[in-house]
Amino acid sequence: MPFSADSQRIRAVYDIKGVVQGVGFRPALFRLAREASLSGWVQNRSGTVRLSLEGAESQIDEFLQTLPGRLPAVARIDSITQVEKQAAADAAAARSHSFAILESEGDGSVTPLIPADLAMCADCRAEIEDQNSRRYGYAFTTCTNCGPRYTVVDGMPYDRERTSMARFPLCPACRREYEDPGDRRFHAETIACPACGPVLTFSDIRGRDVAGNPLKNARRELARGSIVAVRGIGGFLLTVDAFDRDALTRLRERKTRPHKPFACMAGDLETVRRICELPPAAEELLTSVQSPIVILDIREKPDLPQRLPLDLISPDTRTLGVMLPTSPLHHQLFAPLVGDSLPAFQLLIMTSGNRGGEPICLTDTEARERLSGIADFLLSHDREINLRNDDSLAVLQNGRVQLWRRARGYAPEAITLGRELSRCVLALGAEMKNAVALGFEQRVVLSPHVGDLETPEALDSLETVTKRLPEFLQRSPEVIAVDLHPDMHSTRLGEKLADSLDLPLMRIQHHHAHAAACLAENGFDEGLALVFDGTGLGTDGNIWGAELLEVRGDGFARLATFAPAPMPGGDAAVRRPARQLVARFQQAGLPLSGRWREGLGITLEEAEAWEKQSARELNAPRSHAAGRLFDAVAAGLSIAPKETTYDGQPAIRLEAAARRALKRCGGVGAAPGRAAGLPEALPFILREEEGLLVVDWAPAFRLLYHPEASRGREEETALALHLGVAKAAVKMVEYGLSRSAFRRVGLSGGVFMNKILHQLLTADLKALNLELAVHSQTPPNDGCIALGQTVVAGWTL
Repeated sequence: MPFSADSQRIRAVYDIKGVVQGVGFRPALFRLAREASLSGWVQNRSGTVRLSLEGAESQIDEFLQTLPGRLPAVARIDSITQVEKQAAADAAAARSHSFAILESEGDGSVTPLIPADLAMCADCRAEIEDQNSRRYGYAFTTCTNCGPRYTVVDGMPYDRERTSMARFPLCPACRREYEDPGDRRFHAETIACPACGPVLTFSDIRGRDVAGNPLKNARRELARGSIVAVRGIGGFLLTVDAFDRDALTRLRERKTRPHKPFACMAGDLETVRRICELPPAAEELLTSVQSPIVILDIREKPDLPQRLPLDLISPDTRTLGVMLPTSPLHHQLFAPLVGDSLPAFQLLIMTSGNRGGEPICLTDTEARERLSGIADFLLSHDREINLRNDDSLAVLQNGRVQLWRRARGYAPEAITLGRELSRCVLALGAEMKNAVALGFEQRVVLSPHVGDLETPEALDSLETVTKRLPEFLQRSPEVIAVDLHPDMHSTRLGEKLADSLDLPLMRIQHHHAHAAACLAENGFDEGLALVFDGTGLGTDGNIWGAELLEVRGDGFARLATFAPAPMPGGDAAVRRPARQLVARFQQAGLPLSGRWREGLGITLEEAEAWEKQSARELNAPRSHAAGRLFDAVAAGLSIAPKETTYDGQPAIRLEAAARRALKRCGGVGAAPGRAAGLPEALPFILREEEGLLVVDWAPAFRLLYHPEASRGREEETALALHLGVAKAAVKMVEYGLSRSAFRRVGLSGGVFMNKILHQLLTADLKALNLELAVHSQTPPNDGCIALGQTVVAGWTL
C-alpha cells in the first residue's frame, strides 16, 4: 500500500547492537518513545535489542537521529539496522501511543554483550542516606543506572531470572517500581529492598556470627584496629582504618606484603583533595560510573587533622591509589547510621582479599579458609558472586586516561576494531596480569583482570573465565591463540583446549602481541611499535623486551633492540637485582671490588659464582629487556631492595627518585639534552648487526662502576637513566623510519607505565611529526596480551 513519509504512519522494526543490555537501555527507549508520541515495543534478544516503532516516518527518523545522545550513562549504540518497514496496519492503534517492553527472547542469532558492573549512582546514594526512605541504610540498593551486572549474571539475555538475584522474588513495592515506566527502577534487574533482597552478615574469621547490626559491628571493629574482610561486588577486600599504624603494620605482616602499595577508599572527594593533587580529569574519573582506583600524586603537605602513615601505605613512591565508595555497602562503612556513635572514617585501606599471588576470595567458605590468619572478621552477604572482578586501576598519562588494570566498570565491554576478524578467536593471554579474550567480527571482548597465574586458585579462575566467556557470548571459537612460551600456564591450557575441541592452535610472539594490541585499540592493523617490558620469549629462543617492531597485520619484523645481558640464576636475578648488576659489570670487563660487594650486601663466593655463570652462560639466560636495565641501574644506585617483594619494584623506586630530581630541575618541559638543569643522559653506543640496530648500555655501567660519579647524586643519575632510555628509543625509531614507510609508532609494555619515560618519549616522537598510538582502553602491561593474540590470530588467513 503506498504511503507518504510526511503523512502516512508507518511501522518500522530495527535491531540495535552495542552495550544495550543491563544498562537501562530498554526503559530509556520506553520513556523516549512515549515522549516522542511513538507507539510500538522493545525487546531484549540474544545480544541485540529489537525495537518496533509506529508513527510518521519523519518522527521516527528524528527519534533515531537524536537517540545516541540521550542514552543512559554507559549504554552505547554500535549499529541500528532496519529489518522491516511497512505502512501501519491499524492507524487508530498507532495513534494510541502505547509502547511496551516485551519479555526477552533468546534466539541465538546475535552475539550478546555482557554488561559491566557499575558504581553506585547519586540517586541511590541519596536514598540510602534519607531516613524517610524505605531503603535507608540498605546495602544492596541499585537501579537501572548502577549496581552489579557481570558479577551476578548466569546467562544471556540479561534478565533477573538469569542472575544470582533470581532467588530473591520482588516484594509488592519493588514489583510496582519494576513495572512503572516512570520509575528509574523500571526493568532494573538487580533491584531489591530490605523486605525482599539480600542481607548482610557479620562473623569472626572462624564463621561464628556476631550479634547486632552487621554494619555497626564492622565499623566498631575497624575503629578498634581489626582487619575486616568486606564482600563487595566482585569479591572480598581487606579493610583497615588507613590512619591506624598498628592495624596497617599487622595487615602488611599477615599478608607478607612489606612494600607493595595499598589502595585506599576515601569517604568523599574533599578527603581526596586534602591528600592528593586532584586535576579535573582525575576527579571526573573518580566520580564516573566506572569509578576505578586512580593513582594520584600526594600533596607536599596533606591537609589532614592527623598524620597519615604514608610510609606504610605507599612506601616506595609518593603516589596514592584512591577510589570512592563504589557500592552502598562501601559508602555505609564511612558514614554512621542512626544510633551509631562512632565518627565517620576519612580513609580506609581497600586491598584485595587474598594471599600473595592468589585471586580475590568470592565466597565465605573461601574467605574463612584463605584469609585465616589475615582477617579478623568477615562482613558478608547472601547475594552470590558468580564471577570474580577486581577494582580497575587507572592513571592519567599526559592528561589522558590509561587503564593499568581493566576490570570492574570496564570489562567485559567490547573493544571495537578497525578491521574485521576472519574467524572467532579465543585468546588465553600471558602468565602475568592475565586476561582472556574472545574476538569475532569487529569486536574483542576482554575478560576482567584474572591476575598472575602462580597458584592453583588463579588457574581455577582462568579455567572458569575461559569456559564462561564463550558460553555467555554464545560463540564457538574457531582457533585458540596462546603465547609463544611453552611453559606459561595459559599456553598449556590453550594447548589442552585446542586438542579437546579439535581446533588449530596459534602461538603468538609476546611482543608482537603487545604491539598488535596497542595498534588495534587505536583502530590500526599496521605500524611501528616500541615494546619495552621485563620478559618475553623471542622467535630466536632468547628473552626479548626492548624491541622496535614493524607490524603488518598478522606478521612483524624486528628492527632494533637492546644488547642482551646475562641473568645469572634466571628468575632469581629478577628477585635479587644485585645478580644483574654483577653480570653487567662482568660483561663490561669490570671486576667486582670489595667495596661493591659490601655495598650490595653479597659475599665473595656469591659474586664469583654469578660472574662464572654469566661468562660461561650456565643458568644465565641472556635478556634484551628494558625492565632488566632498570633493575641493574637501581641496584647500582642502592635504590633497589636487596630482594624485590613485588613486580617492578626497582623500577618504581627508580622513577620515584628521578621524579624528585626532576622536580628540582623544574619539570620536563623540553626534549632530553636541551632542557635547562637536566643531567646528561646515561651513555650508550649503537651498532648494527645483520640489519638489526643494537643499543649497548656498557658505557652506562662503566660510568656507574665508579661510585664517585653518582655518590650524592643518585636521584640525578636515576633521572639520567630515564633521559638515556628515551634518547635510545628515539634512535631506534629513527632507524626504523629509515627502513619502513610507516610514520606511526605505538608504545606498549609495562616499562611505558613509567610516567617520566612516557612524557619524555612522547614529546620527542611528536617532534618528529609521528602519529602516536598509546594504550588507553587496555593496559600497557601484559593485561593487553590477549587482545594482541586475538587480532594476530584473527587476521591470519
